[in-house]
Amino acid sequence: MVFEESALKRLRRYREEADLSLEVRRGIEETTRRFCERLFGGLEYAAALGRRSGFGMETERARDVLVLRVEVVPGAGARLTLGLVGGAAAEIDEDLMHEDLSRYSLDPSGYSGRILGWSEEAEEPSQTFAVYGDGVWKTKGHFVAKARGQVDDPDEVLNGFCLRIVGRLVDLASLTGGVGKRWSDEPYTLPDLLSGKEHPTEIRWPH
Repeated sequence: MVFEESALKRLRRYREEADLSLEVRRGIEETTRRFCERLFGGLEYAAALGRRSGFGMETERARDVLVLRVEVVPGAGARLTLGLVGGAAAEIDEDLMHEDLSRYSLDPSGYSGRILGWSEEAEEPSQTFAVYGDGVWKTKGHFVAKARGQVDDPDEVLNGFCLRIVGRLVDLASLTGGVGKRWSDEPYTLPDLLSGKEHPTEIRWPH
């Protein structure tokens, strides 16, 4: 009986710790989803303003994924795909790390959720968002080099941030704002030329 009582006491403590950890992680995931909804809404609003300004802009949303397309003129466009990846984990990127945490903090309260963005010219994410349970979000990437805010920031603040992203997408479509295109080192053969295949190029983002 002594062992059983001791074992039950320990297991109940494990149960409490597990419940607390799961609750914290669920909170981070819910906060990340809430920010994702606001971010997507802000980009949809900025795209609507872009259409009123003479750009071809459209958005397509499917639950946790938003595709934003920009066309400056026919044949000159760009696309950004943003998606909520789900889950929560300790942040290891110093540029995205919460100011109160370190790379060695593996406590769930220091975990972040992630939203990633890809431009059509890159296989790796072009923009990364880290969202924390206390409402802090941070981002870095090609579209916005570095920024931070709160999930509950006023609409005007978040919409202004989304306008920066849309503006950068226009830069990508029109190759302005320091964005450029250069010839790729990928092979290009005579049969490629004769078949009408375009020579591969790659986007160069400003540093």
